Amino acid sequence: MKKLRIKHLVIILFIAVLLGVLGFRIFQAVKSESQQNGGRPGGSRMQTVQTGVVSRGTLAETITLTGPLRAKEQVDVNPKVSGRIVQMKVDTGQVVKEGSLIALIEDAEIQEQVERSKAAMAVSDATISQRQAELNNAKAELDRKQKLLDEGLISRQEFETAETRHHVSKSQLELARAQKRQAEAEQRELTIRQGQTRIFSPMTGIIAKRHVDTGAMVSPTVPIVTVVNLDTMVLHANASERDIARIKRGSPAKVIIDSLPGQEYSGRVMRISPLLDPQTRNGEVEIEIANRDGSLKGEMFARVELDLGTSREMTLLPRDALVYRGDQPGVYIVESDEERNLFAKFRPVETGLTQEDKVEVISGLEEGDRVITGGSNLVKDGDRVNVMGDKPDSNSRPQP
Repeated sequence: MKKLRIKHLVIILFIAVLLGVLGFRIFQAVKSESQQNGGRPGGSRMQTVQTGVVSRGTLAETITLTGPLRAKEQVDVNPKVSGRIVQMKVDTGQVVKEGSLIALIEDAEIQEQVERSKAAMAVSDATISQRQAELNNAKAELDRKQKLLDEGLISRQEFETAETRHHVSKSQLELARAQKRQAEAEQRELTIRQGQTRIFSPMTGIIAKRHVDTGAMVSPTVPIVTVVNLDTMVLHANASERDIARIKRGSPAKVIIDSLPGQEYSGRVMRISPLLDPQTRNGEVEIEIANRDGSLKGEMFARVELDLGTSREMTLLPRDALVYRGDQPGVYIVESDEERNLFAKFRPVETGLTQEDKVEVISGLEEGDRVITGGSNLVKDGDRVNVMGDKPDSNSRPQP
């Protein structure tokens, strides 16, 4: 039994030594290959690529703003009186004209008040007729008393009594007329209130949202529907303190909607806030966009490019050469070793403006640097490269 254990131990030790020797040989082979490739990771890979050259050029200065679109005209329609909705005349998505009937509120109680007001008006008319007749009689009696007084047939006291009755009748007639005017005012008020039970659209547009249904109790604080006019859309975007100082009212804007690829809309800066947010140091810019075909909807995300009307010379990079390592932008430049083998080397860069197929390079590259464009997303740092159509370029500067 003891001899068997020793035999097993010898076998295990032999296998361990064999694996150690094999691992050492593999390590030596990998090390030798790495030295042959100049210690570059991925040097055994060969990629066929296209290249471009960093150059100097002039770009128009632009800034890009983003934000959601909103309708320029949007109104919540609230009733002016409280009551129960007895009929809804519109629904979401329906087109309405200014003055179109939207809803009806129950008006039975107001109708009863209108009837009482009419009856009060009839009483006022009858009272006025009575007071007018009394005044006429008082006036006739006063005239007779005046003649009798002039002839000396009655006393001055009797004449003054008739004169007082005349003044009282006249005052009572004025009171009846005032009461009628009061009744008329109450009737007009009731008529207005009755008219307010019919809700009309304040503008031409589309019913964006219906907030209540038939039978709901509403009040002046409860909106019934929301009406929007989508002919013109607006975008409220925040611009930095540096950029907002260069934006001018009336500047043209190019608008791109991510959800509508291939389409481009025109806009214009209409308002610039004179105040900046004290926390972010940003100011609000309002841009109006013509909704030419009605395809723009509220809350669509938009990107707006504003032309600042100025240009400057800068170092320009082909846009296809730009790659990212996480959040770090960079490019693969083409370098060569002593044997003039070409390989890719990642170099981080700081970028600025982007326009069409060019990107501004703020730092990291110089004019004449050779960068990989075609195939840049397939290349890894240290890969050997074969440049398609490679010819000596007086502007390129392979790095030794």
